[in-house]
Amino acid sequence: MARYLGIDYGTKRIGIALSDEGRKIAFPRDIVSNEWKTFLPYITNLVKKEEVRGIVIGLAKGFGGQETNMTREIRRFTKKLELELFCPIYFEDEILSTQAASRGPTKREKIDAASAALILQSYLDRKNMIQ
Repeated sequence: MARYLGIDYGTKRIGIALSDEGRKIAFPRDIVSNEWKTFLPYITNLVKKEEVRGIVIGLAKGFGGQETNMTREIRRFTKKLELELFCPIYFEDEILSTQAASRGPTKREKIDAASAALILQSYLDRKNMIQ
C-alpha cells in the first residue's frame, strides 16, 4: 500500500513525516537541510523507497488568510518539486503547526518533523472523513 509524505517547509530546515500504509496516521520522520542539492536526492529516494503516492505540504498564510512572503516561497519550492517528482502534491493549512508541535513533549531539534506530522495528520483526518 502507498503512503503519504508530509512536508513542513522552513527557510533553513524541512521537516518530513510519513503516513502508515493505511494512510490513517502520520509519523515524524526526519529533518533535512533546505539546500536543494541535499533535499532533492533525499526526497527522491524516500518517495521511491516508501512508495509515496502523494505529498502534503504545509502552506503558511497570514492570520487573515492572505498570502505572505513565506506563502510565495512555499509555492516556488512546490513548483520546483513538481518538476522533479511525478507525484501529486497537495497543500494543507499549516497555521500554528510549529507552535503546536513545540507545546508537546517533542525535543527542540525534532520540532520540524513533528510539525510535518501535524500537517500530514490534519490532511489525512480531513481526507478520511470525506471518504
